Amino acid sequence: MVRFITDSGADAPKELLDAYGFTVMPFGVLIDEETFFDGESISPVELYEKMRNGAAPKTFQVEVSRMVEVFTEHFKQGEPFLYLAFSSELSGTYQTATMLAAELAETYPDVPYAIINTKTASTGQGLFVLDVAAFAKTHSFEETKTYAEQKVNTIRHLFTVESLEYLMRGGRVSRASAFIGGLLSILPLLTVEDGKLIPKEKIRGQKKVMNRIVEWMEEARPAIDGHRIIIGHGDSIERAEQLKQLIEAQFSPSEILITVAGAAIGSHTGPGLIVIGYDLPA
Repeated sequence: MVRFITDSGADAPKELLDAYGFTVMPFGVLIDEETFFDGESISPVELYEKMRNGAAPKTFQVEVSRMVEVFTEHFKQGEPFLYLAFSSELSGTYQTATMLAAELAETYPDVPYAIINTKTASTGQGLFVLDVAAFAKTHSFEETKTYAEQKVNTIRHLFTVESLEYLMRGGRVSRASAFIGGLLSILPLLTVEDGKLIPKEKIRGQKKVMNRIVEWMEEARPAIDGHRIIIGHGDSIERAEQLKQLIEAQFSPSEILITVAGAAIGSHTGPGLIVIGYDLPA
């Protein structure tokens, strides 16, 4: 049996992560010099409410003490395990985990393990971890490890926001760009490529950006029809449901999961975030 660890960068319904037995290590969130832990001492909805009230949260990687505790527990169980980590281009968590696990493995040399840089984030990471866990149900540790390594860079992420204000607060766009974008209702469409957050387009208007997401998905139709999709939102269920309806009108996925996006991405994008993860054709 393969055991799984991920971090709170993976946005997927909690009941599914629990069903696969995932241990989820939280990212830290700093708000006005007060420390919270993503999904533990602060929920996504609470985070977005604080942001609406002017908070500018900063995130930090999974704490070393938490990693040591979780990895030690898994090594002691004596069963092979995988840590499916948030993109190394967006956090130092993967690098830290690789180093710590290697040190602990010297004490437990007979326990197979692997730290996988998923090069994904948010719902893309959520989709990744659920797929790998499902594969492991009928495959060995080595087969699952190889599958996870081959799955890297096979997921498309698309992000958009309701307002440029929160990207401005976090230094992602300039005040001038946010002001002009607000006047013209210009919204960014971003993706993750090779683990990095990359702007794709600037689109005018909420309706157009949602339609553009569906247009972009056409590139992946063979991998979308009959497969799972995950939509994440920043306390904006109405927009998530709207996107779900647009997708269902054009594609035939096996299911579309909707979940609230956590702090790893939400702290930088704010309320109104929409992020979708889906598979790309092989």
